[in-house]
Amino acid sequence: MPFLIAMFLLCCGLSDALGAEALKKIRIASKAPGESLLPYIIAQRLGFYREEGVDVDVIVTRGTVTTQVTVSGAVDYSNGGSIPAILSGARLKILQVSTDKPSQYLVVSPKITTMKQIGGKVIATSDASGNSTLLLRELLTKNGIAVESVQMRALGEPAVRMGAMLSGTVDATMISVGMARQLQAKGFRILAYSGDYVSSLSANLETNEDKIQNAPDEVLRVVRATLKGQMVFHRNPNEAVKFIMEILRLNDVNEAREIHRQRDKEASDLAKISLASEESMNANIDRVREQMRAMGAPIRIKGAVTPDQVYDFSFVKKAYEEIRVSKFDPMRYEYSKKAM
Repeated sequence: MPFLIAMFLLCCGLSDALGAEALKKIRIASKAPGESLLPYIIAQRLGFYREEGVDVDVIVTRGTVTTQVTVSGAVDYSNGGSIPAILSGARLKILQVSTDKPSQYLVVSPKITTMKQIGGKVIATSDASGNSTLLLRELLTKNGIAVESVQMRALGEPAVRMGAMLSGTVDATMISVGMARQLQAKGFRILAYSGDYVSSLSANLETNEDKIQNAPDEVLRVVRATLKGQMVFHRNPNEAVKFIMEILRLNDVNEAREIHRQRDKEASDLAKISLASEESMNANIDRVREQMRAMGAPIRIKGAVTPDQVYDFSFVKKAYEEIRVSKFDPMRYEYSKKAM
């Protein structure tokens, strides 16, 4: 009997070892730490990647580096938002998005109470032709404000722009919700949320075209697991807040809940399942192309750029349908510190 037990345990050990060896190692590069990691970490901790036969390592890099390592194949997937690289000729596709609304708020001097009063005022921007500046221009136009009627002053980092607001050097700025709330507490006014007027897609997963052509089954499995992580984030807020507190190293649960509410607000129902409307895709492509032209960056794709030249949502559409049919329930899952 001891011999049989020993043999059983040995077989179990070998089975576990073979199961572990069968997991394919996958590397995902993230352009930044913090919130952008959440779908990956949730999928990792709750065992969604393991269920798909992959073992995921998440590597934090910088935006441009993230794109470069994905193009080269040094990593398998990333969230770099690589539209500039694609327009410059890189063979990449965006597979999933995380949000389709920008995070910036228009904060103004207490003297300004309506959008019409923005005309003639000085607005601090990050740079002359960056994404947030283009979003500001769209926001003004959609509110009937002539862009040439305002004075845009490129001041760089959010902290510098916040200081300019506090000193009275500028009358308004576009800034993220955290700093917007700080300024509001000091008497400034949050006049508008840019996401109520314009769209802005954030990539959640992208890869190179060689991966799509040569390993479509792997792509589907990674997309399916990542999508489950994103669905848990949006549909199970109590557990998502615990992940936010850990990843952002927060002690205040109310602060974590506010971050979750904001992130949830930045995603439409489509974006919550990693998809985007054709209108949003076109707007995003046009905005990036305008930014590249303003900077003199080369654009290799000539003529009109269609969404299918940048985005490939075929995997996430199939994954979502399979998840839906399987009756996947995000509310079943609880926060875990360890990958299952």
